[in-house]
Amino acid sequence: MKSKNDKKKLRYKIDIKHLELIKYFGKTLDPYDVLHKFLPKNIKYILFESDFSDLSIYKLDPPKYFKDEEKLEIPINFSFEDGACKNTIEFLKKLLGLLVFQRARTVIVSYGKCKKISLEAQVFLDIILKDIITFFKRCNQYKKLKPRVKRIRGDDISNPDIKKLLYSVGSPAIHADYEIKFKDIIPYKLCIHNSLNTSKKNIAQKDVDTTTLADYVIDSLERMNISLSGTEIENLCNVIGEILINAEEHSSNNFRYSIGYFTEKRENGKHYGIFRLVIMNFGQTIYEKFKDPYCKNKSSVEKMRRLSDQYTRRGLFTPAEFEEETLWTLYSLQEGVTSTDPKVYKKRGNGSLRFIENFFKLRGKNFTDYESKMTIVSGKSRIIFDGKYDITPTVVDGETFQCVSFNESGNIMNKPDNKYVNFAPTYFPGTYISAEIYFSENI
Repeated sequence: MKSKNDKKKLRYKIDIKHLELIKYFGKTLDPYDVLHKFLPKNIKYILFESDFSDLSIYKLDPPKYFKDEEKLEIPINFSFEDGACKNTIEFLKKLLGLLVFQRARTVIVSYGKCKKISLEAQVFLDIILKDIITFFKRCNQYKKLKPRVKRIRGDDISNPDIKKLLYSVGSPAIHADYEIKFKDIIPYKLCIHNSLNTSKKNIAQKDVDTTTLADYVIDSLERMNISLSGTEIENLCNVIGEILINAEEHSSNNFRYSIGYFTEKRENGKHYGIFRLVIMNFGQTIYEKFKDPYCKNKSSVEKMRRLSDQYTRRGLFTPAEFEEETLWTLYSLQEGVTSTDPKVYKKRGNGSLRFIENFFKLRGKNFTDYESKMTIVSGKSRIIFDGKYDITPTVVDGETFQCVSFNESGNIMNKPDNKYVNFAPTYFPGTYISAEIYFSENI
């Protein structure tokens, strides 16, 4: 039984929370005001602030009536790839409709029909779930805002490859702290960094994050009997550190996420491994950052505008296939191009190409495959690297820069191969790099 003192303290706590609500919202609680107040930054951006988001709150169509239980099926191919992205977006819209508008007591995410999952789609789902759970916890402090959604759970995880992904680095490992160790899997668990947190611990965390990711790469290579020299390890750490810094500095929301897992395979007498890595942020896309009137690097923007003018005059733009957004995103990857202030960050603008080049070199001597690929997606722009088009040195005003044009001429003034540089059918509210690299055993 609670003592009178305990009851008094509880009433006092409830009264304080009630006064907080009145201070925040007045006497009328508008659900949209509650969402604006308590949603974490990234999910709020996706729902309310991104002008072109396919997951805007105004595009969601939640069920009309509250249910005790609602089950949603993950698509057969849960991915942001061309043929699958529309089904993936439709699933995410249904899920957000259920969770944001709280239309079911228990929400079940079923993997029963799913045969293939891309890491970037799964981590995007987990970031959404993580932010929604945080939102519910914030609301749960107030009697009037107690969440109607009481449980979110997965179901029908029977496919062995999907099970390995989920229980290594996916939803059970992230949200339920339920991880299964598999002999053929090396997990690189979800890493989240907020650059606005200026505590000494958080600043030091950047070095820890670089080391953790480098260790994941080195451990994956060791499974294939590939060892790196001290110089190669130092270079790898520099490249990883730079791409992680880029991911947070170029995020207008100041967050970056990274995750990965390595799968060891023995098939048809071959021993090889598949290395997967995703680095993701939310906020302005690459194109939007350069288009922003407050972009710090006016010189890069002016060069992009001149390039756009030439493409327009020559009729090289094609609606919904290759537009200015695609061109500017491609141009932004060239060495020396950055949206940051060149006076402050003199050596910025070479991280992405160095990262891509170095990871393709790690494949091993026996691999000249086109299965390995890296994909950069930002807004509606998608750029795919598989080794067909080389990153080549180009001399400009006496200086040598690393460039990639994705065409036979090697000149960015000419239109790139549409297979590798194209306009995506759906919009991603930020930027991600996704790597799937095949490592061959070093015999």
